[in-house]
Amino acid sequence: MVDWSHVIQEENEIFENPTRTRPKGFLDILKWIAFEKRTAWPAWVDSEISAEVKKSVKPGEIHTVMINHATVLIQTSEANILTDPVFSERTSPVSWAGPKRRRSPGLKIKDLPPIDLVLVSHNHYDHMDLSSLVEIWKKFDPHFVLPLRNFHFLFEAGIYTSKVSELNWWEKFTFKKDLQIFLTPAQHWSARGTRDRNRSLWGGFWIEVGEPKQRIFFAGDTGYADHFLSIQKKWGNPDLSFLPIGAYEPRWFMKDQHMNPEEAVQAHLDLKSEKSVAIHWGTWPLTDEGMRDPVLHLKEALTKLSVPTERFVILENGEHLAVSL
Repeated sequence: MVDWSHVIQEENEIFENPTRTRPKGFLDILKWIAFEKRTAWPAWVDSEISAEVKKSVKPGEIHTVMINHATVLIQTSEANILTDPVFSERTSPVSWAGPKRRRSPGLKIKDLPPIDLVLVSHNHYDHMDLSSLVEIWKKFDPHFVLPLRNFHFLFEAGIYTSKVSELNWWEKFTFKKDLQIFLTPAQHWSARGTRDRNRSLWGGFWIEVGEPKQRIFFAGDTGYADHFLSIQKKWGNPDLSFLPIGAYEPRWFMKDQHMNPEEAVQAHLDLKSEKSVAIHWGTWPLTDEGMRDPVLHLKEALTKLSVPTERFVILENGEHLAVSL
C-alpha cells in the first residue's frame, strides 16, 4: 500500500503523486489521436428536469443538485457549497475551440441560492472555469477553497478577495464551528498551459458539518489508487460521496488519471460510503467513450461487485437528491 498519510511536499517546485504516476507525454497524445477511435456524441440532449433548490436545510439533512460534470450544489444547514463550477460553453483556454457542451447545466448561475463556499479541486479547464468563477464571485462573494498554488489563477482573472484558503493534503479550513473542510489526496495532475505542469496542487474535499457530524466526500478528479482507503481510515465512512465515473477511454492513456465505472464502485467500497453519486460524465466529450457509456458500465459494475443501485446513484443534470442522517 502506498503511503498517502504524509502531507505532499514540493520538489523542485513540482508536485508529485506518491504513486509516481505522471500524465502522458506529447508522443502518447499523437498515438491516441492516430490510432484510437472516438465514439460520437449527440450534438445536443435536451433536459426537462426542474432543479429543486432549498431555501433552508434542517440539521441532519443534505440536499444536492447535479448541475453538470463535477459541478454540484451541496446544501447543508450550515452553508450552500458549490464544487468545481463550470457553466461555460466549452472547457478550453479559448472560446472558439475545444470540447463543446452537449447538455445544458441543471442550474444557471442566476438561479443558484446564495453560495457561501466554492471548492475548486484543481486547475484543469473542466474544473476551473475562470469566467464562471468571476461571475459567481461578483454575485455571491463566497469563500474559495483550493489546493496549494491555485488562487493566483483567480486573482489574475480579476477575483480580488481575501476570502480564500489554499490547502495542502490533509489540511483543514474551518468555515464555521460546525463546518470544516479538509483537502484530501487524489491521483491526478495539473496544468493550464504547456509550461506549468504539476506546479499547482490537486485534490478532493472532505466536508464535516453539524453535530453529530455529517461527512461528505467530493473526490474531484482522480485515478483509482489506495488513497480512498487512507481517507476512510483517517475520517471514517462518508454519508455521501461524489465519485467520478467518466473520461476513462482509452485505458492505456487515462487509467492513471481517471477512474472507470468499475474502479469508481471499488472506491465506493474502499470508502465504505453510505451513498455515492456519479459525477464527471455526460456533458462534454473529453475522451473516447460515448455519452451514456459511463452510466451503462456503472450499472454493470454495481451488479458485478454486488452493490445495490440505490447505494451508488446516477443523477441527470438538474436532478435533486436528499440524504438524512
